[in-house]
Amino acid sequence: MPEQPKQSIYGNAEANAAAAPKPIGLVEQIQGVFSEPVKLFGRLSERPQWMGALLLHAALMLVFTIAWVIGLDTIGFMAAQIENSPRQMSSDQMQQAIEMGAKAMPVFAPLGGLFGALFFTFLLGAIYWVLGLASREDQQWRPTYQHGLVVASVPALATIPYSLLGTLMASIGDIGILRPDQIVPSSLGYWVEPESPKLAMLCCSLDVFQLFQYVVIFLAAKHAMRSKHWGAALCVAVALVSPIWRIVTAR
Repeated sequence: MPEQPKQSIYGNAEANAAAAPKPIGLVEQIQGVFSEPVKLFGRLSERPQWMGALLLHAALMLVFTIAWVIGLDTIGFMAAQIENSPRQMSSDQMQQAIEMGAKAMPVFAPLGGLFGALFFTFLLGAIYWVLGLASREDQQWRPTYQHGLVVASVPALATIPYSLLGTLMASIGDIGILRPDQIVPSSLGYWVEPESPKLAMLCCSLDVFQLFQYVVIFLAAKHAMRSKHWGAALCVAVALVSPIWRIVTAR
């Protein structure tokens, strides 16, 4: 009688390893976002991965912000911001605020953008997770916070061309007192300059890559968190709160 293979008390390790979903590299995630997002997020549903996408997006935005600050007329920019502020200030107060803001901007603009992006990513991940729990198609399957972070992080890879274009334009062009969203050629605001501040902000928000990101967020919620259509649509609505707020409050 042939000898039976001994089985470990921990089970068949080789079988478990073969059954476990393979990790998805960052380059493969970038390719998937642009070519096969449905397949990508289906795989990320089985094995959530988001750290690489988050760090790459944060690094690219940090470089973009640094390049923008270097080419910016900080005195002119701060003067324009304070003049549009509803707060009433004397001439001396305005001048002092302009000088202090111009000195602080090279440090606080990059750091504020970096830590702000990280904070809001983890916040959005929590919100998406709650929406995923409420709208999951399969009641026997529960998304985790990791799945919410996938939805908050991986779709941002769609804006890689936006960050690269912005960094290039900030490095080679005379940006004066323009905001970062005004110097990227993929946005309507680069080509059209309405007199209305709200309409101008709307045009800057209509960027090809950022609009594509909202589509990817829907697909991520639908296939990574396995949400129903209305849950995925709510995730997109949450992502739209920030640009809508900027449009409404533009002065």
